[in-house]
Amino acid sequence: MAALTTAFELTSVPGWEDHYEVTVYQHGHRLGGKGASGRNRERFDRIEEHGLHLFYGFYDNAFSVMRRCYEALGRPAGAPLATLEDAFKPHSLIVFEEPSEGTWQHQPLLFPRNSDPPGLGHKVPTPAELIPIMLQFLLDLFDAQPALRGGADTTPQPRSVGLRVLRRGVARLLASLRDLLAPPARGLVAVRREELLRRLLAWSAAAFRRGERLLARQPEIRSAWVAVDITLAMIRGMIADGLTDQDDVDWRRLDHEDFRAWLMRHGASASSVRASTVSGVYAGAYSAGREIGAGTGLHWTLRMLYTYRGAIFYKMQAGMGDVIFAPLYEVLRRRGVRFRFFHRVDKLRLSADRRRVAAIEIGRQIAVKDGADYTPLIDVKGLPCWPSEPLYEQLVGGDALRASGESLEDWGAQFPDQEPPLVLEDGRDFDRVVLGVGLGVVPALCEEIVADAGNPRFAAMLREVTTTPTVSAQLWKRDDLRATGWPLPPPVMIPYAAPLDTWADMSHLLPRESFPEPGGPRSLAYLTAAMDDDEPPPIERSAYVGYAARQLQRVRTLTARHLDTSAAHLWPAISRPDGALDRSRLHAPASSDDPLAFQHHSPVQHPSDRYVLSPRGTTRHRLAADESGYKNLVLAGDWTLTPMNLGCVEAATMSGIRAAQVLTGLPIPMHDDWLRGRAAAPPRAPLYIERGLNESTSPPYDARSSVMVATLLQADPRRLRDLCGRHLGLHEERVYIPLGPMVVFYAQDNRLLSAVDAKGAVAERDFGFLVPVVICERRGGRLDPRALGAYIPALWVDLGAALIGGREVLGFPKGHADLGFEAQASGALALHVDAWLPPEGGDALTPWRHERLVEVRDAGEGAPAVSLLDALRASHDAAWLGAAGLDGCAQGQVLALGVDCLRTGSVSMVFLKQFRDAARRELACYQAIIEAPCRRIGSSRVNTRLPRPIEVSVLRRTGLADALGLVGEGDDEERVRLRALAGVYMELDFTIGAGEVVNPRRDRHDGVR
Repeated sequence: MAALTTAFELTSVPGWEDHYEVTVYQHGHRLGGKGASGRNRERFDRIEEHGLHLFYGFYDNAFSVMRRCYEALGRPAGAPLATLEDAFKPHSLIVFEEPSEGTWQHQPLLFPRNSDPPGLGHKVPTPAELIPIMLQFLLDLFDAQPALRGGADTTPQPRSVGLRVLRRGVARLLASLRDLLAPPARGLVAVRREELLRRLLAWSAAAFRRGERLLARQPEIRSAWVAVDITLAMIRGMIADGLTDQDDVDWRRLDHEDFRAWLMRHGASASSVRASTVSGVYAGAYSAGREIGAGTGLHWTLRMLYTYRGAIFYKMQAGMGDVIFAPLYEVLRRRGVRFRFFHRVDKLRLSADRRRVAAIEIGRQIAVKDGADYTPLIDVKGLPCWPSEPLYEQLVGGDALRASGESLEDWGAQFPDQEPPLVLEDGRDFDRVVLGVGLGVVPALCEEIVADAGNPRFAAMLREVTTTPTVSAQLWKRDDLRATGWPLPPPVMIPYAAPLDTWADMSHLLPRESFPEPGGPRSLAYLTAAMDDDEPPPIERSAYVGYAARQLQRVRTLTARHLDTSAAHLWPAISRPDGALDRSRLHAPASSDDPLAFQHHSPVQHPSDRYVLSPRGTTRHRLAADESGYKNLVLAGDWTLTPMNLGCVEAATMSGIRAAQVLTGLPIPMHDDWLRGRAAAPPRAPLYIERGLNESTSPPYDARSSVMVATLLQADPRRLRDLCGRHLGLHEERVYIPLGPMVVFYAQDNRLLSAVDAKGAVAERDFGFLVPVVICERRGGRLDPRALGAYIPALWVDLGAALIGGREVLGFPKGHADLGFEAQASGALALHVDAWLPPEGGDALTPWRHERLVEVRDAGEGAPAVSLLDALRASHDAAWLGAAGLDGCAQGQVLALGVDCLRTGSVSMVFLKQFRDAARRELACYQAIIEAPCRRIGSSRVNTRLPRPIEVSVLRRTGLADALGLVGEGDDEERVRLRALAGVYMELDFTIGAGEVVNPRRDRHDGVR
């Protein structure tokens, strides 16, 4: 969709022919990528899709492109799908599924409709303007439900008593909120607003808990209650995070946090966040069981629920290939765009200076007879459609291809290319390249780009922006929907039981197919979901051989299992007593041994078929259309940075529009383009000059089979505050507050340490003092906790390569030392740091001495033990956090962040990266704060509290203990002796990812930059 949108917008510019020649190179015989569909001419022209494809009513850009496409197509009145309105029909019923007391429960919601036609460029409300729309939507949602009780969305029926009572309560509540929520709100009004929202959400959670059993028997009330709770939480969060103070929000700034966590942090109850309506948002983005960045998830939800035009969904009235890609192909073809089918892009090659794409290697899969252009469409009941297989009669060797059973759309197809490869050269065959492919295939096509050390953002994007395979099946049934036992109108149903958690009734498509009457199918079901990889996904074509066949068998197996275990809840009238679907009710020829085998199953045939995910922390790694790093390479796809960073048609369309803007330099309209005017990508940094030996390596750094001992030490919080202020106070709006009066001394024995750009692994020991901090943003005088971090002011390693790389790349303050590590989970402990230190009071000729800087040992059986829980309690100081500027709400956020940190094993490492100026020792020639993610890989193999007390001693004259505010015991003049509050022994794997520079404040000194 992205590449075709680029071509459509480019050729919509008057006089485009005078400036451009546009050629589309397509692997296989049809357009559309993940959205491609085909007609199976051997099976009654049935529509076969890659999955379930719907348009959301807020798809302003996709509807705009298709509206203009249908107008340019100019089909005569009465022709099939002559207009946009013929091709897309509104759909308003979503049935959410939720387990209750061991069984699944239908929770239908009929979404209200409005009179706005889609795709006409209506202005998107600002967050402040959305609040009254959100409040009114709740009432409209209540009012729409009685129609559903009558079995349709047009016949009103009386509400249940519970729904009437809840509706009246919500109406009174919203009336009281309107004045307080209307901007601007300052002073006491803002205080009253926050307190009111907090109390309402607390009341909602408490009432939900008390009435949960009753609500389980009232699905319409439960769904409505969840809608109220989530809406209030979103409003509170939008206000608290300052979104309502902005007309043009940068949603990326919330993406470091998961959407569910963001909702809970702003007061949504755990029950609401786990409810099917929120789970449906995740499942709809193929992210069930995964994360979605909070900014991306919130933006998607606000647009989806409150800005749709006409209806929340639109169902296509034929296959997506018929409704979307055939019209686009016909219009572009008429305009003069050239299409080269059966041209498989294999590699992009860079120029010698690595500034441009110099060549594109293309495999020519098969030739068309007589050198003619391939004509791809067939007529099905008067509608131009894509066939599921190539039109073999047009191809040289088409009969051999058919007999081979190979699909040229399979990335691992073994049918040999019938034509010699084609090499397109920069300046001769092209001036600009639009890379309009799915993200999954980019690593195979762009090996040189990934390896380009001068363009690390491209490789980082491929590391961080992830994909998942999807599973989908289509079932043609002998019974109409009502006869299957389904009790409601035709639904879109989400999320249901794995492995196929989404179902839509698509029976309206049957008249577009050619099944005989009587005797043809009476209903049609589309099933889909994401699935986990069962084997490492291949990248290169040579490794892909057989992969699609294995995945097809897997899809068939998953579908069969699903129908055996989960069909009775959906279609009880055609299920057997054991709950499995009666397969004889599936439409298939009488000769078919297994009717299920006759249905359509869609595997991942090509890496481009993989769905792009949007986990927290990944949006910042996406590249915009003009950020490939090369002058003549433009990016297009739903994996690029767009105003809608989810895998969807709207994101792909936005990406295509952005690519056309880059190519033409014209302000081609894009709706909801909140990225317009944002700061451009930083200028390309100079290439790192590789010199061979002793070079630094790059993150991510993976540590496998690591053993860690961590001891909790009591410290003076004022000293810690001073240390963090001096070391990390480079940015007015980014504040680092010690979590409490504690410091952690840790010792790691990393037995297998590796880096992304260095082969093999090394062993390295890593000892240091760590200060847990709360990373806050200052907004309007208030500190808003964003993450928990770990700042390491002192650190020693025993490996020179680790010292060089750590300092140069992220800013680890590493020193070199001999590190002794003896530790067992039983409590036996002997750790030491022996380092070269300058003499105390000596002269310039006095040599440095090798001294024991830190020593850690168990304190003996007789010393009193402290439990880990008591140690953590002692380390938490609410009064200290309050004095540091964190109010009660912020402290609650800190607690939630701590729980999330313990659950996920993720924390942000914080570094002061600096290099001393060559001429003036008191200045830094480079200085910045770096934050990098540190994440546990899997679960810890061992994680236990050390059973015996621990003593830590630090050489006093270094000043280290004093700087950290460590509270010692006794009167030893040489060493500060510390009793650890508790100790932990762990065996684990972890990774430290690429860092991000936090922009420093510019008013420190002219020499600091």
